[in-house]
Amino acid sequence: MISSITNREVAMRRVVLAVALLVVPTLALAQVKKSESNLKAAVEKETAGDLDGALELMKKATAEPDASGEAFLALGKLYEKRFEVDLAIDTLKLAGDKLTGSAKGEALGRLSVLNDMRGMGESAADAEAAVAADAEGLWPTVALARARAQQGKPDEAIQLAEKAVAMPGSGAPALAALGSAQRAKGDVPAAEKSMRAAVAADPAYPPGTLGLAGLLRETGRAAEALPIVQAVIEKVPGAISAYKESARIKIALGQAQDALGDANIAAAMNEKDVDAQKLVMEVRVAKALELLAKGDTDFALQDLEALKQQNPESAEIRLGLGRVQLARRQSDLAIPELQKAVELDPKNADALYRLASTQHMIKGNAVAALPSYEKAVALEPGNVTYRVHYGAALVGAQQLDKATAELSRAVETPGYDKAEGWLYLGQAHVLAGRYKEAVTALEQAAAKAPTDATAEAFLAWAYSGLKDTVNFKLHGAKARQLGTKDQQLLDRLKKIEAGEKFK
Repeated sequence: MISSITNREVAMRRVVLAVALLVVPTLALAQVKKSESNLKAAVEKETAGDLDGALELMKKATAEPDASGEAFLALGKLYEKRFEVDLAIDTLKLAGDKLTGSAKGEALGRLSVLNDMRGMGESAADAEAAVAADAEGLWPTVALARARAQQGKPDEAIQLAEKAVAMPGSGAPALAALGSAQRAKGDVPAAEKSMRAAVAADPAYPPGTLGLAGLLRETGRAAEALPIVQAVIEKVPGAISAYKESARIKIALGQAQDALGDANIAAAMNEKDVDAQKLVMEVRVAKALELLAKGDTDFALQDLEALKQQNPESAEIRLGLGRVQLARRQSDLAIPELQKAVELDPKNADALYRLASTQHMIKGNAVAALPSYEKAVALEPGNVTYRVHYGAALVGAQQLDKATAELSRAVETPGYDKAEGWLYLGQAHVLAGRYKEAVTALEQAAAKAPTDATAEAFLAWAYSGLKDTVNFKLHGAKARQLGTKDQQLLDRLKKIEAGEKFK
């Protein structure tokens, strides 16, 4: 027989359910209050400088079932401050999923910058998502400025970065973003100023220090850059970008063996980072080219041919082979290798530059060299060598106003102290009939290279344009003594020395 439920039993069950419904929200509220309490105490400890104590409390706050997105954001920021990059990335992702509005924008903006430093491909997408959540926030603006600079949109990047710098409490992140944008634009002096300001604002902010190191390397100051990057690696062992920059600096310093270690670490840390994988091959090529620097061209060629057999589609190897053939004075063999390197990797600035300089300096065809020079400069606007030789080719092609602009930017780059750029700038001014400007540039060239016959010859021509007999004879005589081959100048000098006057 089936027993029936009495009215009393039904009533009792209703009482139990009602009590349960009261207890569950009360427990949940207690958990939320506990999470908030831990978070508040953690912030107090962090403010007092007790990062370890703050970390433990924040972990407890985020461990609660109903932990808020704000708790994850606070924990992510603390991991970031402690340079625990991977933990910061994971935590900020969780924060971004839980948050909305400005807090979500901050979480995703910070995540974008960290992903960039970690060598992750999600950086640009995170920046776009951050701006979608909060278009006027500091971190979304910083992240999008950095993304636009990397995407080759420097004008938009500068506009965004300047907007970020103007925001209250912007500091190092905004200044570093501005430096990156200016670097992408090719304004090296402004970029270095911004990066140094970022480092001054926060010496421990990695994008600022790494940005400054990259600028120093590109402007021929790799030795100054190396300790800066090494300090970042010590603090932030998960920063792939630091290992990649260290490898490039060591290549510039002729330390390919040491560079290989850094490149291998970067490649192992993120197998999907195409740039890191290419860098490993670049370093292996650099090792072979060190043999070239020692005069062992045959051994360098053998090593690179062996690498080519293993990796026939490597632009870096083709570039290395082109450089070896140039050293062997076999430009006709070098040009196909350099052209293949550019075909395999159209964004390989060094391959473009080597191809252009071969066409320009060896084949004597400045006009043919211009497109490749221009692309190389666009890809690495901070590379002064590229810009100087591009300017020289513009002089050769009689594009004098454009040459003057390019060469002026080059010689004004902080740390530039070579005669070459000043010499080409002086030539451009002479050919354009700007003789006073020519004298200023050529005096710089002559001071930096006192035995350069070309500098003295163009100085003489500049003074000829100014109808300055004394200085024409002075510099003409120096050019003659140094062995100038300018027969027209020598003939003119002979006449002036014989008493002929300028007309």
